[in-house]
Amino acid sequence: MCLIIQTNDPRKVDIDLMECAYENNSDGFGVMFYNNGKVHTHKIVPKSFKDINKVWDIYKDLNTPMGIHFRFTTEGETTRSLSHPFQVLNAKEHGRDIWVMHNGARLPTPMIDANKSDTHQFIKWILRPQLAHNPAMLYNVEWQDMLAETIGTDKMVFLDGKTKEFTIVNPQQGKEVQGVGWVSNTYSINRGVGFNYDINKGKKVTTVGKSNGYGNYGNYGFYDDTYFDNSINSNWDWDKDSPKDRYGRTYAETSVDLAQPNDDWTLTDADFLGATQEDILDCVEMNPIGTAEWIYSLSNLDDNKGNK
Repeated sequence: MCLIIQTNDPRKVDIDLMECAYENNSDGFGVMFYNNGKVHTHKIVPKSFKDINKVWDIYKDLNTPMGIHFRFTTEGETTRSLSHPFQVLNAKEHGRDIWVMHNGARLPTPMIDANKSDTHQFIKWILRPQLAHNPAMLYNVEWQDMLAETIGTDKMVFLDGKTKEFTIVNPQQGKEVQGVGWVSNTYSINRGVGFNYDINKGKKVTTVGKSNGYGNYGNYGFYDDTYFDNSINSNWDWDKDSPKDRYGRTYAETSVDLAQPNDDWTLTDADFLGATQEDILDCVEMNPIGTAEWIYSLSNLDDNKGNK
């Protein structure tokens, strides 16, 4: 679902954090910052993490606040033009440059132009018409609240070339990383490369193996992001080799059949008891069917089980 890093000092951004972010969001990479009188941006579609390293080597020693974006394509083509950041306003036409990065499942926007992303369309049809009329609205608290309500749990990071300031919409939906800054989510840095990035400690921690597809997502157990991938290792022993979640259950005991949910789906009241808002958000985004089944069980009478 993409990842945004907003740091006040790029020199403190750990390359391990960058690698985790890339492995989970490899469809685009971009940076934006203000320096020497203007906003600078750089966007690529990387073929490997080496491509990101080449770009990052150019900017990593700058002592200036910066926005960093890793894209996961959900709408539109995987192209450089649809990588983040996007320009909302430009100095020639609107008197100032404003750029934005977005992270979230899907923005509430009409998809009018073919092969474009929801971020592109949201900017074109909603953000740009409003801010072009009055760019200073970006700093209006009521406007920010309205935008936050419109996009729900999504996050947006703006950079204004006139004020030189970053503005984060829905910062509470992200989290501070020790020694780095703010990240828009945590699930995008916790699977895929043989190690996770511990945001509380500000360093990587070893996991179960390189790119095995089994991520530990907090209160609700393990999610198999290789379910539809025929390359799953046939030698994997679900009971023997799987790690255990916080309740001591193996992957086999907690896995959810995403294609055909049945009576064995694993999300129960116990999984959500004591969960933070971020835990529940992660669950909704990474396991929507299981979450929907759980909500359905709370609101509907099941004659077979006698539950409400």
